[in-house]
Amino acid sequence: MITGANVQNITKRRQGEVFRNVHQTVVGTVNVPENLAEGDAVKIGTLLTSTDGGVTWNTRTTPDYNVDNAPFAADVEVYHQGHIYKSTTADNNTVPGAGDWEDLGEWNANGILYNDITETRKTTVVTTADVVEKHLIGSDDYLKVILFKNKIMTK
Repeated sequence: MITGANVQNITKRRQGEVFRNVHQTVVGTVNVPENLAEGDAVKIGTLLTSTDGGVTWNTRTTPDYNVDNAPFAADVEVYHQGHIYKSTTADNNTVPGAGDWEDLGEWNANGILYNDITETRKTTVVTTADVVEKHLIGSDDYLKVILFKNKIMTK
């Protein structure tokens, strides 16, 4: 049962809507972004990354590159085509990867949140599964290859 002031902002999605076949899970600490609005939740199906073997997990907080937001200031970070880029100049109007951007590396999604959470805590993360792609949060075409490499098959 979910109780409290945050209930109105949680859309309860069942695991069966996101996951077709779960092969492996871990329990780790999922860090809720600091900029998450009060009453919001990190939703089931959110892509996560861990660099410490599944002890801690993070969501992608870098915004998607959008040409409508140009020009970009120096040091602004954006996500574009599977990578995180940082603008190296002020008034940057170029596309990441083709101009004045530093490639900070791949954003390597290697887990999926199994339950909605509203605060940083230990919870279940799916690490190997067959999933319904349209219910993943934070996915794009460039992450399909990374997910497949990490044994998360999208359908």
